[in-house]
Amino acid sequence: MRSDSSRGKRFRRLAASGVVAIVAMVIPSEAAKARQSAALVPDAVSPRSTVVDAIVAEWLTPAERSALRIRHGTWSPKDLESTPDATAQAAMGAGRWDLVADDSRASLAMRATAMVRLGRGLDALALLETATPDVAAAPRMMVARARALHALGRLDEAVIEADLAIAAAAKAVPTMAGELAAVEALRIRLAAGGGAPDDFERMLDRLSAARNGLDRLDPDPRLIEGLLLLERGNAAEGVPTLHETLGHDPRRAEAWHALGRLAAMTFDFDGAERAADALDRIAATMNGDGRHPLATLIRARGALVQNDPDLAAELLDDLLQRHPTLPDALALRAGVAAVRYDTGDESEWLTRLEQVEPGSGRGYLEVGGALSFDRQYEAAAKALSEAIRRGPHLAEPQVELGLLEMQAARDDRAMAALQAAVALDPYHKRAAFSLFLLEELDTFEEVESANFILRYRPGLDEVVASGMLGPLESMHADLAERFRHAPDRKTVIELMPDHQFFAVRITGMPAIHTIAACTGPLIAIEVPRVGSPQKHLGIFDWLRVLRHEYAHTITLSQTRNRIPHWLTEAAAVSIEGVPRTYGTCGELAGRWRKGDLFDLDEINFAFVRPKRPGDRSMAYAQGAWMVEFMNERWGDQALVDLMALYFEGVQEKDAIPEALGVERDEFHAAFLEWAGIQIAGWGLDPQPSLDELGDLVRDRDPSQSRALEVARRERLARISAMVAGGIGEPATTSERSDPQDRSRFRAEDWPGLKRPPVEIDDDDLVMLLEENPAHPDLLELVIRRQLRDEAPMDDRMVDLLDRYAAARPVDPHPHRILARHHLDAGQGDEAIAHLIELDLRSDKDPTFALEIARQARRSGEPSLAFEAAERAARMNAYDPATRELAAACAIEARRLEDARRHIVALGLLEPEQPRHAKRLQAVDRLLSGG
Repeated sequence: MRSDSSRGKRFRRLAASGVVAIVAMVIPSEAAKARQSAALVPDAVSPRSTVVDAIVAEWLTPAERSALRIRHGTWSPKDLESTPDATAQAAMGAGRWDLVADDSRASLAMRATAMVRLGRGLDALALLETATPDVAAAPRMMVARARALHALGRLDEAVIEADLAIAAAAKAVPTMAGELAAVEALRIRLAAGGGAPDDFERMLDRLSAARNGLDRLDPDPRLIEGLLLLERGNAAEGVPTLHETLGHDPRRAEAWHALGRLAAMTFDFDGAERAADALDRIAATMNGDGRHPLATLIRARGALVQNDPDLAAELLDDLLQRHPTLPDALALRAGVAAVRYDTGDESEWLTRLEQVEPGSGRGYLEVGGALSFDRQYEAAAKALSEAIRRGPHLAEPQVELGLLEMQAARDDRAMAALQAAVALDPYHKRAAFSLFLLEELDTFEEVESANFILRYRPGLDEVVASGMLGPLESMHADLAERFRHAPDRKTVIELMPDHQFFAVRITGMPAIHTIAACTGPLIAIEVPRVGSPQKHLGIFDWLRVLRHEYAHTITLSQTRNRIPHWLTEAAAVSIEGVPRTYGTCGELAGRWRKGDLFDLDEINFAFVRPKRPGDRSMAYAQGAWMVEFMNERWGDQALVDLMALYFEGVQEKDAIPEALGVERDEFHAAFLEWAGIQIAGWGLDPQPSLDELGDLVRDRDPSQSRALEVARRERLARISAMVAGGIGEPATTSERSDPQDRSRFRAEDWPGLKRPPVEIDDDDLVMLLEENPAHPDLLELVIRRQLRDEAPMDDRMVDLLDRYAAARPVDPHPHRILARHHLDAGQGDEAIAHLIELDLRSDKDPTFALEIARQARRSGEPSLAFEAAERAARMNAYDPATRELAAACAIEARRLEDARRHIVALGLLEPEQPRHAKRLQAVDRLLSGG
């Protein structure tokens, strides 16, 4: 454990360096919160009023007005004819470097910059060699040369050239072009291994001075500042700066790309698509097909983040057909190959990038980042180590390695990497934030059991931690037996004191919205606690949550992290031991009736590319249902056999047939048949249907009967018209009338019967229920009418509720009514069974568990009372009243060690109460046999 004085020095050094105030890290300012609440990627951007005013000023000549329009991205085709290089200037802002590189009308510096962007560094150097001595001496030309040398891996020469550019700018009269060249030179010098970390502050100072002293409307200083901030993990300031950039130039492609890339990396896929769409619109205004290379990079990165490497590969391969040496695309394509576990393909793409950027670590950084996200920690660390070897002066590979090691629960290695990163760049906010967290974690208490290492912050959080190891070991035994596998190392569980600590532990920045997450060997979980929504997400049963997360730990270990996304979630949900909610059962039944359940391909895409709202949550539910089917049809070993195949790298399309002995479509067909039987058992597909029962009522009424017969004839007429409509029509007509479309001959695709409305009165309802005494819809209708009429809770009503609960066991409603009835009648022992049903479905409310404990005590069931009180205490660990009940139940169940734990917790929660110390002494005497 690091000493407080060491941590204090670290705190002061970070604060003094201006990286970030630690207090501001943990508790964001109101301004920061406001910035975070704004959309990361705007829907659209209009030029600011100050920009518009400048462009329409009356004193401007036509040439000056065109120049301003080009600078601010509001140009028209006519403006591109105003000067020889006007098109090239517009194309540079629009990120269409391919339209500039070989345009002889553009300046040499502009063309060389475009060439480097496209991966043509040698061409850029050759072009710059053609410059006359006076042109070559301009700071912009020196920067262009430094950029090309850096791209070609000639770092020492790049540093020298950048120094020359900085010196030349310092001697010249300050101009915007000169100041921007100096900043770019400082940036290249840092990237090439020269300069000093404080150059970051120098760049920001020069940009600020240029913006405020030379030209308040120029978008370039804002763009560079925003990119510099994002490069150092400072989205809180970088994003608004890029928004400002777009307000001064709505067509500035680099700003859209930076925002879209960040959106993709932070799971804001709608925002990423907005950025990509904006870039495509920009591309469409230039020569081309409306496909912007930067838009493709955003979409490919988003696909990779969404665990869809095949789509990412498809997008990048198409892009590289058009721009074969684009460095960003080559690097990202290597990362895609890595997560497809195709080492040969990965090596080939890295080799292609090496030919474009010799000695660059860019590709290895992408490979390492992609593998880290895919939880392939060893391979990722190897790639990142190579990136560090190639760029020992760069902070970013060290940051990525540090975050990887944090997720792998190798905190010593993480500390070393992050310390190296902060030494290289003390302004890197993500590195500083993560290092601060590691130093805080170093002060945590640590306790161990056979299979777990539990870390928690000293102090009040001990009330949660003290009761965790025993239940965790029982959980391990249960899950290890189910999956026939145990991890080869102890799993680290870190009990985070609040939401922001948790988010930084998992992602490196405080912007994630869940209560627990598994990275494989590490599970981070928040304490279940009521408090400010910015610090705590409320109470919950940590043991239920950890069952889900530990299932991930086991299955990821069991398959070398190669398990399909749907199955790792399905296996985890299936082991939670919690019934499906009534709403989930209803959604599954509804999709089954409509033939809308996912097949094995669709369920994976529902996680990575959901087509409709709710698809992802439905994929969780259906996946667990499919595992349940697999267990029932092929036994528990089938899932274990599947895991073994995934461990060997067998693809899912081959794994299921090999493990189960049936093809994937056969599996799906059998699942659908089984699902129908399940739904009937849930009482959600009763026969006859309520519509058909209504027909019986209609048939007893002559007018209703005639109306129903008319509706049936109209339906037959519509079916006849639909079938006949395709006869004689060519196959090229609409899908509906395509003769090759056989769907019009399937009954399930025919128009439904439009029944006339009917009212089922009480007499009809009684008659129907007598004929169908276990029909759940009828029972529910009778019960709801009785409740509406405030009928007494007599034996008949209790019988109806019991029958409905049996007919539709997934609906908790009858249990609520019966539990309240029995409690009001003083029949606590009768209420317990219903309370248990309600508690099973309660995620974040200990009310039912507490009531079970109280009623079980009265009924003389101490073991049941103890188990219920323990669950309530897990959910609401910081509540003294809950602890009081749990301690009493533990004593009555003769669980003295557990009683002692609760009394110790009470002493921490209420240190001013002397009775807890006396109780502790009494329990200790009992434990010692006194």
